[in-house]
Amino acid sequence: MKDLWNDLTPSKRCDWIDQLRGWAVIVMIEVHAVNVWLLPGLRPDWLNYLNGLVAPSFTMAAGYSLTISTFKTDGTLRPFWPDTARRLGFILLLAYALHAPGITAADWTVLNTAQKARELFKLDVLQCIVFSLLILQGLARLVRNPRIFTALALALAVFIPIVSPHLWATGVADGLWLPIRGLFNGNPDRGVQALFPLFPWVAFPAFGAFLGGLYRHLRVENVATNEGGPPARVARSASPLELPHVEPGQSPTSTSSGSARWSEARFLSGLAVFGALLLVWGAAYQTSWLWGGTWLQQNGVWMVHSRSGAFTYSELVTISNTTLPSVASRLGCILLGGTAMGAIELLRPRWQGPNPVEAASRESLLLYMLHLNLIFSLLLAPAVIAVTGWGWGTLGWTGTLVLTGSIIGLNLAVGVWWQRVRTTPERMRRLQHQAVAVLGVWFVLGGWWTFRRFLQSPELAKEPYVFLNAARARKGLPPTSDGLCHDPEEYFREAERRKLNLSEGARANLTRQILARGETR
Repeated sequence: MKDLWNDLTPSKRCDWIDQLRGWAVIVMIEVHAVNVWLLPGLRPDWLNYLNGLVAPSFTMAAGYSLTISTFKTDGTLRPFWPDTARRLGFILLLAYALHAPGITAADWTVLNTAQKARELFKLDVLQCIVFSLLILQGLARLVRNPRIFTALALALAVFIPIVSPHLWATGVADGLWLPIRGLFNGNPDRGVQALFPLFPWVAFPAFGAFLGGLYRHLRVENVATNEGGPPARVARSASPLELPHVEPGQSPTSTSSGSARWSEARFLSGLAVFGALLLVWGAAYQTSWLWGGTWLQQNGVWMVHSRSGAFTYSELVTISNTTLPSVASRLGCILLGGTAMGAIELLRPRWQGPNPVEAASRESLLLYMLHLNLIFSLLLAPAVIAVTGWGWGTLGWTGTLVLTGSIIGLNLAVGVWWQRVRTTPERMRRLQHQAVAVLGVWFVLGGWWTFRRFLQSPELAKEPYVFLNAARARKGLPPTSDGLCHDPEEYFREAERRKLNLSEGARANLTRQILARGETR
């Protein structure tokens, strides 16, 4: 341990952030699986809190990687175009594709609705990451100095959650152009609600950029290099979501005579102390920051006046996770967890063979897209639910854990496999071209059987497609305001004719949903 504490060999790759990102991907899959299949009311509060740390960890890691991949070891900037710009553009394309009406021509035409078209502009975590990284890239290229950039990133991380509660006040940004509406807050507007608005979420990648700058100064920079030695060589990252790494056969980040300012063990210790301070301060002030003011009535409306501003009760509930103490406490938990992962990685023996967590970290974008499509496009498809009965909120802990473990195992296996594929660029490009060809064929041919199904059974539709009333008229059914079924018995008769397997819980949920359609006319 003494040798680790005094080992000033400059870092070639940051293990603790790799581990944090890898485990964040794994827990993210658990979040989506458990939220989908576990019976309502069974999820404990501690699991909800743990699951709530996934997105902050992922976005913080993205900002961390940006600093080290943007600034060379001699302090100059790597070019933004073409590599970084193309990668960010590709991620943004995938981000919007996830909320598009679908990936088939049928989804974009006969199966499209006004609400589906608006959902295209819902701001999710990938959009948040790309927009945050673009802001940080612009800041880095404006100041062109790693130390100034590090300080400004910290200032941004503090400033954003201070102003965020005010942007979440009722009516703020309502009516703005939908592509930018969700950048400001997560309040619903025209049926669209941003999941990860930049306020306060840009604070996490900004804080990550600050930590990346700190790590670069203490662990990556070669002291001998800064005193006039040859610049160290660091390979550019293969993805804007991960750190640059040393390619096989390439020189490490240090020269034989150089050393870093701190050892990895010392940096992790400092990170743990910093995380503990953030957690304690955030937990101590999280409640009083919002609720510790004076209630005053203005024009018949009661508002609390606190250090965060003046807000109504409903606004206080909405903005509770946007404040500076809330952001600080989550960052503190993440740093403590990352420190533990880094310490384990530093002390554990080196094993032969693939590392699934490292594969999840390096292939985070692939696994993100894979598990979402596997869960929401395949396993939750009506035809699959009809066979398995695994609808929303239908499983207990045993079934949920088995299904979740299987999905995680499959995703990790794909990540490890794709790491092997990457070692053969020709094979990788061939597989990518084949996948694009398959998607092209699916875009033309896919989805039409869904259209045919609802044309024959409009009672089962859950979206107000334009052809539904025409289909109802063909079956002798009365028209409705939106073309959807408003009578539960009508739905269940058609479901029985189609031999759909509906549990009592599913029938109760469907009854509530169908009756609600009539109430909202």
